[in-house]
Order: sequence, then structure tokens, then C-alpha cells
Amino acid sequence: MNLVSIGDLARIFQGRQLAGGLKTDLTRLSREMTTGIREDISAALAGDFGPISDIERLLTTAESRKMAAGEAAFVTDAMQTSLKSVQENGRALSSALLTVQSTDNAATRQTIAENARQRFAVLTDALNAPAGGRTLFGGGATDRAAIADASYMLAALKAATAAETTAAGVVAAVDDWFDAPGGGFETDGYLGSDTPMAVFQLSENERIQPDFRADDPALREMMKGFALAALVGEGVPNGNPSGQITLLQTAGERLLNADQDLTALRAELGVTQERIEDADSRISAEKTSLELARNQLIAVDPYETASRLEAAYGQLETLYTVTARLARLNFMDFMR
Repeated sequence: MNLVSIGDLARIFQGRQLAGGLKTDLTRLSREMTTGIREDISAALAGDFGPISDIERLLTTAESRKMAAGEAAFVTDAMQTSLKSVQENGRALSSALLTVQSTDNAATRQTIAENARQRFAVLTDALNAPAGGRTLFGGGATDRAAIADASYMLAALKAATAAETTAAGVVAAVDDWFDAPGGGFETDGYLGSDTPMAVFQLSENERIQPDFRADDPALREMMKGFALAALVGEGVPNGNPSGQITLLQTAGERLLNADQDLTALRAELGVTQERIEDADSRISAEKTSLELARNQLIAVDPYETASRLEAAYGQLETLYTVTARLARLNFMDFMR
């Protein structure tokens, strides 16, 4: 009987080759268990990459639209927060102004007017507040403030009302500054663009373009109310205490009326937010469906992969055990 054996060096090389193959299998199976995707995509698809390419393309499109929906939601949420701040600010001031009755107390009028000035500054800050590095209420001009700050506008309004000696005259001058085409607000107050900000493409046929700008009539009316009250602190109308009281009361009424328009504006923004939320839900469902379709083509069976991983681990352990025992053999052990 002829015995065929291999030498020690050959055995070492053979052991290393077997161990290397098992380690490669362990690494591959571990990655497949972790990712859930087969390493050899070509074998899984039998060389036909057409279906998976279509799915990957659709997934890429869905992901970009998911990002657009997320960005649109971020922008409109920030808008809603700013408008809420403006509205709450206006309500707080109008409550104080509407309680003003006939009073000769100049200090009281000055305190209320200073409160209006501070709240006007809060309003301009809210409308100029950036979100994600861009201004929200300046239309397409997202790289700069939407409106001038409160102190600048009050200085311009004080100049525009300098010749007025009655409350009615001051109100008319303020209305003209804010509303006249080519007037002070259009040329110096509103710093944004007349065009809306960029479009958010949420699907092939659905686009969102939030068109909520600081020159909206509801916001202009709100600014008028703050400005009228704040001008009293500048002594407008000059030398007319009763006119100042009337001006404060008129400012309160303007803020109250503007509140209703601002509620409607926020409701319109809320509809836009709802559209974005619905689109985001549809995109998420589409992504899930596409991912399931992709997994059907290239996903591994977790139970089968786990079994193969365990088997490979067992084989490697056995190989190490056998190798260790062979390494301890000597001539006397061989002759026994």
C-alpha cells in the first residue's frame, strides 16, 4: 500500500491558504449580515443590471426631493415662528394702547411709546432673522435683511411727519410713507426682492415657492401700528398732548385690525406647511417601496447568511485546532 503525504512546509502553506479563504468568507458574510446586501451584486442579478439601475435612479431622485421637502419644511416652520412672534408682540402692545384714555401725564405717554419702540425693534428683528444662512421675508433676496431696522424707519417717519400738528395728519403721512408706490417704505424700508424665493421641487408636478414677504399688506399694517405709537416718544405731533393720546389709541386700533390680517396670512402659510408635510410623507412611502424592491433583488437571507457565518467560524476554529495539534507532533508521538 502506497502512502501519500505532504511535507511540513507544504502543510503550513496549505493551512494558511485554508485559513485565508475562511477569513475572507467570514469578512464577506459579516458585511452581508451588517448591510443586508450581497457582496457579489452581479451574481445576485445574473448580470442583468437594468432593473437595479432604474431603482437606484428613482431612489436618488426621491432622496433629492426628500431633502427639498425637509428644507422647505425648515424654511416655512421658521417663517411661522417669526410671524407668531410678530403677532404676539402686536397683541401685547395693542392691549396696552387700547387702554389709554385721556391723560395729561407725559411720563405715561413716554413709557408707552418707548415700549412701542422696543417692540417695533423686536418686529424688525423677527422679520430679518436668518434661517439656514438666508433671510426669509425678503423674497428672492435671501442674502440681506428684508427690511430696515426700526430706528432707521422711525427716523424717516419722524422727518415725514415733522410738519404735522394733528393726529390725523400724522396718520396720513405714515400711511403715505408705507403705502405710496415709490414711497419711503418701498425705496428705503423694504430691502428685499419683489420676486419670491427659490422653488422647492417636491415631485415632478408639485412645486412649493413660499411667497411671504415683509412688504405684505398685513405686515405693513402691523408696522404702522408700532410706528404710530413709537412716534409719540419722539414728540409727534409736536406740542399736542391730546393728539398724542389719539395717536396712541389709533395705533392700538391699527394693531388690532392688522392682527386679523396676520392671522389670515399665517393660515395661508399653514396650508403651505401642510402641503409640504403631505409631500414629505408621499416621498417617504415612495422611498420605502423602492428600497423594498431593491432588497428583493440584492438583499441576503439573514437566516441563511447567519448559518453560513456560523459554519465558517466553526470551520476556522477546527482548522486552528488541527493545526495546533499537528504542530505539537514529534517522532516519538508518531511512532506510538
